[in-house]
Amino acid sequence: MTNFNHFFKQNMTRFFALLFAGLMIIANIGLYVLLTIQYNREINRQTESLIEMIEHLILQEDMETSIIYLEHYDHTHGVSMIFSDEQDVIRYQSLKISDQSKTYFIMYQDTYLGKIELDFQSARFGKELTLGLIIFNVFSFSLFVLSLSILYRYINKQYQKVNQDLIKVGSEEKEFVFKDISLINDRYLEALQAEKQTKELQAHYVNVLAHDIKTPLTVMKAYLEGVHLGRIEYSKTLALELLDEIKAIESLIPKLLVKDLKEIIKLQNVSLILKELLENIKEVMLSKKITLHASIEDVDLNISRNDFQRLAEHLIFNAFYYSNEKSHIWITLSNQDMLFSVKDEGIGMSYEDIQSIKKGSFRSQDAQKMHPKGSGIGLKIVDEIIKKYHFDLDISSQVNQGSTFTIKFKPKQ
Repeated sequence: MTNFNHFFKQNMTRFFALLFAGLMIIANIGLYVLLTIQYNREINRQTESLIEMIEHLILQEDMETSIIYLEHYDHTHGVSMIFSDEQDVIRYQSLKISDQSKTYFIMYQDTYLGKIELDFQSARFGKELTLGLIIFNVFSFSLFVLSLSILYRYINKQYQKVNQDLIKVGSEEKEFVFKDISLINDRYLEALQAEKQTKELQAHYVNVLAHDIKTPLTVMKAYLEGVHLGRIEYSKTLALELLDEIKAIESLIPKLLVKDLKEIIKLQNVSLILKELLENIKEVMLSKKITLHASIEDVDLNISRNDFQRLAEHLIFNAFYYSNEKSHIWITLSNQDMLFSVKDEGIGMSYEDIQSIKKGSFRSQDAQKMHPKGSGIGLKIVDEIIKKYHFDLDISSQVNQGSTFTIKFKPKQ
């Protein structure tokens, strides 16, 4: 496990340093190969040119002129040489010549004019190529050091920004440099809020349950004390009353066993649940190229998260399944009108189909053709939730023109 400081200041710097060094090595190898090829071509060109010139001078001028030219060539080009005439008498020799010199015979047709040994080890163009390679490396290394310094400062600056953002995590401050850390902060705050709500709900339920349990216990205690003190005669009627109080306590046990906060009925803003659902199903809608139009206002309802999510899911997916490609679906959550509606441009329903749906699980022939895998149980689940919270459901539809499902809220007090 590593931390941001180590990652930014060491790992990233080391990575870019190795990357740049690797690129420099590759560039040097490539440049060296190109220079070697160019160097050999230049040697061959100068050798051919020099031999042709000596041959011309020997035939057209004289030996002295040829020697003067070789001496001049030696001084200007830095090429060491030994020149011998047709009798192999050395007529000109450089001051220094290595053992790696090559011998070339000077011929004119079949006539032997002499020979020349050439050594390009100290040639000026070779030194110039070497100097160019050295300058390139010095420049590359300087650029590498400068780039590494700039990179280190930049990474250090970015680390400071990340560090400052991390310090802000958990606060209500919204001024973050990095969007990702801002999202992390939002989720963290949501988690803290959820934990706070959990503790508050637990405390609330403990108080409520303690009060609810206290009442039957008090009744049972009064009965049993009366029997013990002789004020009340134990009878079958008394036993039945005690059993009723025990059953009242037993009925409270399921409330103690609620583990999933999403199943707890509480006052909450259901627009957040709806927005999260719409975000999760965007890709599903794109599969049929359906355009969603959402008008969502904040609405506080006494309802469990899972129940509202089931309501929204079933109605929205019902619109999705029975809509054609490239159509539109309108979703409205209104605080002023206290309603939630889903409108589509799908296959629609007749009046008879709507009445059949209200009676129970039902699917028309058109619906079965459009979505063969459906069962019709979705609207039955919607109906059960609506009855549970005393909401009203209104269905308006026309065949081949679409349907609108509207739920009117009546929050339980």
